[in-house]
Amino acid sequence: MARRFFDDQEFQSGLATELGANASHHIGKVLRMVEGDELVVFNGRGGEWHARITAMGKKTVTVEPLAFHADDRSAPIAVTVALPMIKGDRMDYAIQKATELGAARIVVLDTERCEVRLKGDRQEKKLGQWQQIAISACEQCGLNRPPVVEGVMPLKDWLATDLPPLRLIAHPGESPFSPSALEQVDALALLTGPEGGFSDEELQAATDKHFTAFALGNRVLRAETAPVALLAALWAWKG
Repeated sequence: MARRFFDDQEFQSGLATELGANASHHIGKVLRMVEGDELVVFNGRGGEWHARITAMGKKTVTVEPLAFHADDRSAPIAVTVALPMIKGDRMDYAIQKATELGAARIVVLDTERCEVRLKGDRQEKKLGQWQQIAISACEQCGLNRPPVVEGVMPLKDWLATDLPPLRLIAHPGESPFSPSALEQVDALALLTGPEGGFSDEELQAATDKHFTAFALGNRVLRAETAPVALLAALWAWKG
């Protein structure tokens, strides 16, 4: 199977195209591919191009797109995953796996019990790293539309935005989520909490915004496990 690379530009059949710095570095310096090797490129707008390397420079790689394939592979429901900042590599894991499991959008939140907080340049740098993790996950798993990683946003501010009608929160509740609700929606929001859980005020704010409790029994999932496990459950129910 040909290796896949994301590059945010337009491609045209037969038109030699110089790839951007990230893709060029990965192809030339990391994988040490050579002129004549075939690969797949995609730009996040749907579909992908089968292509061939036509030139290798010191810092750039040029490819010739040969054939376009309209494969989308997006999940059947556009899920916005909203999750708190998590300490260390566990945040990278959560974003990587949420992407592999078809998240259409990822919003990083600041909640009362977050383990870590970022500001200024450090925050922007981390957002860039998380976006690249999502892109790399798409390259590996076959998706052609990387989710946009947004944030960092206070939970109360995110709750005030225009959210999909179906809204789920990773928390046990008296009126739990019914899988039949998936039959009539094309988008939903999935809110998961920090390691210390949501505060009472945050739970009430989510309830006021019509979030439905969504949990796998009475088990308490880790902050990095919840978005992954709950996304997998959604797709199992959706079929």
